[in-house]
Amino acid sequence: MRPTEAELVAAIEATLHFYPPVPGLAEDLGVPGVRGRVTALSHPLANLVGMARLAEGDADATIARAKERFGGRAFGWITGPSTTPRDLPRRLEAAGLRHEDRIAGMAVTDLALPIVPNESVRVREVAPADAARETAMMGRAYGMPEDVAAFFAGLLAPGGPIRARGYFAYLDGERPVAWSYLVDVPDSPIVLLGGAATLPEARGHGIYTTLVKRRLDDARADGRTAAIIQADRNTSAPICAKLGFRELCSLEFFAWSPTR
Repeated sequence: MRPTEAELVAAIEATLHFYPPVPGLAEDLGVPGVRGRVTALSHPLANLVGMARLAEGDADATIARAKERFGGRAFGWITGPSTTPRDLPRRLEAAGLRHEDRIAGMAVTDLALPIVPNESVRVREVAPADAARETAMMGRAYGMPEDVAAFFAGLLAPGGPIRARGYFAYLDGERPVAWSYLVDVPDSPIVLLGGAATLPEARGHGIYTTLVKRRLDDARADGRTAAIIQADRNTSAPICAKLGFRELCSLEFFAWSPTR
């Protein structure tokens, strides 16, 4: 059964925050009215808040409480179509957060899209141990510190309630030049295509497109019927639109850092 558009939009928002706490790695933010995670890192992707369902009279106090919870570490905050109050973005900026990015929430309900991959790109599904050995590549491809890339690799490790599959892509040699993952949305026919990034020197060879096709093929083989993605408007969103993904919503990313 294919999910409705409302279910797809809900999944696009929720999957940014559905990773459970992992002892020694991430814990729940614990602030009523929002969802979020707290880590020992100081980075706006590692420490993340969203899914705000706040009354106008509670919004500013909730923002202040979240800032206090992070203890001076950098953190991010995502707003979306279900965010309340509607003026929360203005309140975040008033509290010192800066608008950093706009994200396209996109989906496809035909996992057999006629995508033409680059046949010279080799894609391999990898075990968590493989991913742990390539965090330097993963961080450089995505433009994040290596310890943050290692955090996400640990967050997606097996054994928890979230089923994730990781992939490396190879162009000419034996070392991977790109990485991505595929996550099953619990109790749903939807999958999340996440984390795809390519080393700067390997871009322009259709690697991202090839990774999209491989993950859609695997999801379809697993019986899934829809895929979602949170796509950067400057990089992956235009590619996904050409492949057949449809934009369903927009997400806004804000960040606070102790230094600017």
